[in-house]
Amino acid sequence: MKVQVAAFYGVIFSGICAFSEGFMGISGSLFVLLFIIMITDYITGLQASKKEGQKFISKRGLQWVFKFGSYMVFLAVSYMVRRELLINHLDMLEIPFKLIHFYVLIHIFWWELKSIDENFERLGYSFRVLKLADSLFKVVKGIFKRKMEEESGK
Repeated sequence: MKVQVAAFYGVIFSGICAFSEGFMGISGSLFVLLFIIMITDYITGLQASKKEGQKFISKRGLQWVFKFGSYMVFLAVSYMVRRELLINHLDMLEIPFKLIHFYVLIHIFWWELKSIDENFERLGYSFRVLKLADSLFKVVKGIFKRKMEEESGK
């Protein structure tokens, strides 16, 4: 029985890997991680709403499905453009699209982790890890912005 269960989970994970790598250009592990992070965001959001006395609205569940679907579609379109560039021997253009694809993936993870952090704050927990990282990001962004303004003013 254990072997059958393990084989079943192996087939499911193999299917997820094949789908995510072939359709969106990300590994199966990243796809599963994104799904787990989004489920965590959804659950912590529901718990925070319950604590604040807000009632559950089915629209929120649909928003989660729409958000996950839109992330998948954007990653898929980005990956398809990259593949088309390679097929048509436009390798130099594929590199910027690969960077954009990676940036979007990191940004999606960042949004979702930030949302989980906000939900935990609403629940009364304050980890502040992402706030520190967000503050550092703003400082670095400000430095680059000033540098660009200095360069353009010369």
